[in-house]
Amino acid sequence: MLEDFRMNGVRWIHVTKPDERDMEYIQGAFPFHPLVMVSVTAPTLHPFAEDFDNHLFLILHFPIIYPGHEANDIAEVDFLIAKDALVTITYDKFSRLDDIFRLVQGDAQSGPQIAKLHTGFLLYRVIDKLFQGLIADLDLTEKQVTKVEDKIFQKHGRLTVEELSHVRRDILDFRRPLRAQAAVFASFAEKAERFYGKPMAPYLVDLAGTESRVRNLVENQKETMDVLYETHTSLMSAHISQIIRTLTIFSAIILPLSFLASVWGMNQRVLPLRDGPHDFWIVVGVMAIVALSLVWYFHRKRWL
Repeated sequence: MLEDFRMNGVRWIHVTKPDERDMEYIQGAFPFHPLVMVSVTAPTLHPFAEDFDNHLFLILHFPIIYPGHEANDIAEVDFLIAKDALVTITYDKFSRLDDIFRLVQGDAQSGPQIAKLHTGFLLYRVIDKLFQGLIADLDLTEKQVTKVEDKIFQKHGRLTVEELSHVRRDILDFRRPLRAQAAVFASFAEKAERFYGKPMAPYLVDLAGTESRVRNLVENQKETMDVLYETHTSLMSAHISQIIRTLTIFSAIILPLSFLASVWGMNQRVLPLRDGPHDFWIVVGVMAIVALSLVWYFHRKRWL
């Protein structure tokens, strides 16, 4: 689906799930390099930035994090950038970019700002909005990280392995595309400054700062989750060790008592303390003394 928006000499064409007719229209309307047109016929797995004589080409990937246990996704956005026209291509529905297109289309006050000589300010606004959306997503993952931390350190908090794994997966899915395109975005900022001129430098620096901020937030959350995971693993190991220790001590106390019970349970013709009227209580008393002696010994050794 192709949508076309014009404002004061600046044109934005937004294409979702492009077909052959869309590609033919773009190729006929703009002098984009043939290599660019070949690249946008199908999605790519890696970010990319290149400059040509009269246009720029940029491929970025944006993580889409779904709440709960639903699998996450990555949206690719291809930017074909001329001085007077911006073409954005997505290969699946990307609601966030669609909303930005509607916002710019309906914002009458943005017209004079967008129409400052070229598409640079429109491009700045689109990419900045996309990065701001990522920051909003990171606020949600930060709440998940805080919830995990609270559960780990609560005395009676219960944190399942699935909860911990899903939060770590969300952060890793967020981090994967952003880390890969850090160098590409820095290279694009240099190319865009040469393409648009020095007046665009502050806007490109601002975009680079926002992109760096997003990556730093993700890295911080990843490091926090790594520490929380190690802490949770250590606490679980200590808890299991305490359980095993308790069971081992319990078994050590039961073992001699079982031995005594087995000896006096033997079917022999002659066995001391078996036929008297108080023999049962004598045996029970001996077993109690043995059990208490073992408890005292373990307590003295500080095993209890």
